[in-house]
Amino acid sequence: MKMKVTGLKTLLQVTAVISIIGVCSIAQAAMVVNLSVNGSEDKLEITTHGNCSSNNTNGCLKVTGNELINFVLTQKQCSAGGKWSLSTVTLGTVENGAGGLDPQVAKDFDANATSGLVTPESSNDSHIQIRDDNTVPSVVYYTVTATCPGMDPINSDPRIINDGTGNPP
Repeated sequence: MKMKVTGLKTLLQVTAVISIIGVCSIAQAAMVVNLSVNGSEDKLEITTHGNCSSNNTNGCLKVTGNELINFVLTQKQCSAGGKWSLSTVTLGTVENGAGGLDPQVAKDFDANATSGLVTPESSNDSHIQIRDDNTVPSVVYYTVTATCPGMDPINSDPRIINDGTGNPP
């Protein structure tokens, strides 16, 4: 009888460990885009290599399913004596543009179709997380903006390529 209890206890422990590994694997599946402020403090530079198959510039994201995208600011001090802070993510249909989104694309990103402004899943001064449900094929450009008191806002503007293989609407 004691062997059965021990065997059951071991089975439960192994199941718990496998479950924890599975949850951690899912959490690690989110895309991360690292940003830093360039030397002249007039642009956000993306230091994360892109994963697009063509024109694979830093920060170009090819999304193949539902994804969380994390924008992380790695440099915080600014010459005005304050700290740089991530403020917004905006989407557009053309490079350096904002808004004009197809209604389903806007819904996939929880963005305003007209302005392109994305409602983040979570955010703080050095991190903004957005969701891309990716239900329709599309190419959108994202602009991440950072601010520092006493200085002009700065941004970066790469692409997201959706293949439409996320969950259907």
